[in-house]
Amino acid sequence: MDEFRLKKAQQIRDQGGQPYMPNFKRTKMLADAKELKKGKSCSIAGKVMLFRQMGKMTFATLQDYTGRMQIAFKEDEIGEKEYERAISLIDLGDVVGVKGEYFETKKGEPTILVKKWSLLTKALRPPPEKWHGIANQETAWRQRYLDLMSNNETMKRFIFRSLFIKKLREFYWKNDFIEVETPTLTNTASGALATPFVTHHEAYDMDVFLRIAAGETFQKECLVGGFDRTFEVARCFRNEGLDPSHLQDFTMVEHYSAYWDYEDNMKFTEKMLSTLIKDLMSSTKIKIPDRDGKLVEVDFKPPWPRVSIAEVIKRDCGIDINSTKTADELRSAIKSKKIRLEVDIDILGLGNLIDQLYKKVSRPKINQPTFLTNHPVELSPLSRRNDENPDVTDRFQLVVCGWEIVNAYSEIVDPVDQANRFEVQSSAKEKGDSEAHGKDDEFVKALEYGCPPCSGLGMGIDRIVALLTQQTNIREVVLFPLLKPEVDDSEKKTASKPSKKDKKLLQHAQYGHLLPAAHGLLEEHADKIKEHLIATGAVMEVFAKKFGGDPDTWRVVGMLHDLDWDHLEKDMEEHCGQTLDELIGEIENKDELLADIRSHYAEKYGGEHPLESQLRKTLYCVDELTGFIIAVTLVRPSKKLEDVKVKSVTKKMKDKAFAAQVDRAQIRKCEELLGIELNEFVEITLNAMKEISDEIGL
Repeated sequence: MDEFRLKKAQQIRDQGGQPYMPNFKRTKMLADAKELKKGKSCSIAGKVMLFRQMGKMTFATLQDYTGRMQIAFKEDEIGEKEYERAISLIDLGDVVGVKGEYFETKKGEPTILVKKWSLLTKALRPPPEKWHGIANQETAWRQRYLDLMSNNETMKRFIFRSLFIKKLREFYWKNDFIEVETPTLTNTASGALATPFVTHHEAYDMDVFLRIAAGETFQKECLVGGFDRTFEVARCFRNEGLDPSHLQDFTMVEHYSAYWDYEDNMKFTEKMLSTLIKDLMSSTKIKIPDRDGKLVEVDFKPPWPRVSIAEVIKRDCGIDINSTKTADELRSAIKSKKIRLEVDIDILGLGNLIDQLYKKVSRPKINQPTFLTNHPVELSPLSRRNDENPDVTDRFQLVVCGWEIVNAYSEIVDPVDQANRFEVQSSAKEKGDSEAHGKDDEFVKALEYGCPPCSGLGMGIDRIVALLTQQTNIREVVLFPLLKPEVDDSEKKTASKPSKKDKKLLQHAQYGHLLPAAHGLLEEHADKIKEHLIATGAVMEVFAKKFGGDPDTWRVVGMLHDLDWDHLEKDMEEHCGQTLDELIGEIENKDELLADIRSHYAEKYGGEHPLESQLRKTLYCVDELTGFIIAVTLVRPSKKLEDVKVKSVTKKMKDKAFAAQVDRAQIRKCEELLGIELNEFVEITLNAMKEISDEIGL
């Protein structure tokens, strides 16, 4: 809060005025005021974004959601006293209302000459610096009002989102769909394969779930009751991982139509999206970002390619899922191909194994709008079996630039088949598959009363809007994404020490006393890799302080994690193996140190040393990033870390040809494993490296 602004607010009160007015009657929005003819009067209002005094004439720029408009205060127009009052009280960020006449300056700038003015709201903090706006991504998410205020593109993006949803609703109504509302709190987490949020209902004294889908089973119950076509735009909740294409709370639309099958639904989907995109974007050919953030031209003009999920998996990795009838068989095939999935494959059922394999080897390669069909029954507990091949379902997914946009299928209306499918899913859940579908006896009962043949669809609103507005993170199209609360310094100082259990989650053991030995080992065995090890150690120490771990322990593991690198000639198969063991020698807590080090080489040691502590997760993400930042620094003209910006690093990450050996996906895991957004993760790491720039010669 600005002390001087606060005094101005009190000054207005002392003079009998009100710094926070109840209303103001506008006759024009700012964009409309620019279209007035010379001499025409209007009343406009907006936030003051520019304010410049030029003797007895002062210009200000007002802003509302439609745009900006210049106004002019002239001393001989409003009088000396009122003029002095205006220039003494108005600050950037204040909300001002004016009545005046339209004219154009000598340079042709549309301007309102102020006849009367009112200070409507006194801002107690200044807006972001006018030329830079909000540069920090997390600040833009956390304080979206500042982002909207300073970045016109942000405002346009959210207006586009609102317009997209409006057009979507209009399209449904034009095609005889009726909008319905279904429960957010449910007795059963039904409608998708996902881990639900659980909460407690005090009045009923029972646990309930936040919905994971937009009323799928309820909308089908509407069809049982006699509705023909329904849709719902709804907020949904899934207690799962966090990454640029996933949020735990998100918006989706689902629709259901009686007497359609999935083929009818595919045709409708093509028509709906191609119509909306052409209406909103003026063409079906647009550029959207792929999974790496590179803009790719795609054409939404129908018809779109249709290919089975078995075909793309076999094409991309050589595994024939049609010949692997059990989860164990598929696990063996995945391991034989040395494919590393980012989940614990030993607890997944066959359906989720297929889904994870497809997401790893095939989905990132699909750019043009493509329908994926013939999903296995195990992956589709609510989909109708195919009449010709009962092992697959009449289902499709729409994938664009590696993003899954739509999931749809012919619905099961056979209550016996549905009950059996639920039993299989329930069994998988009992064995540890948290995303498996549970039983839903009430829904089965509804089907027993007779449901017409039907097809349903679910589409992620956030994802499609992100693509159409060329965003690589769906938080950019969510006005107020959920973030961890900020902790100020006073709270950090009074925070309680972690319990023994918490310490175990932070790190498995303490070996900070090895720090002197670690320095000696670096001097003795590290050459080309030395700068990377010193940098990683320094960054790990910073993150230890952030998460509450032992700083010396974290620094030691960072300093020694690649100690064997110069001795292996980059032979990854031997990395973290016998050579590292020999180089470290006989020291106390060696087994714990080696276990933590080996965890970062997850492809080889992930099963033996999983990423189950905060230290291990952090090392896994930091390792690739410190090396990448050094590479970015070395291509700068100065070759100095002080000249490297966060934006420089994230921009280079999108260039696949640059430092191609660096695993970008491993760096981006910071969002899922650490709960830290990429830009913040890069910023913390970069700043830590700048603190020891002299030590590493950068």
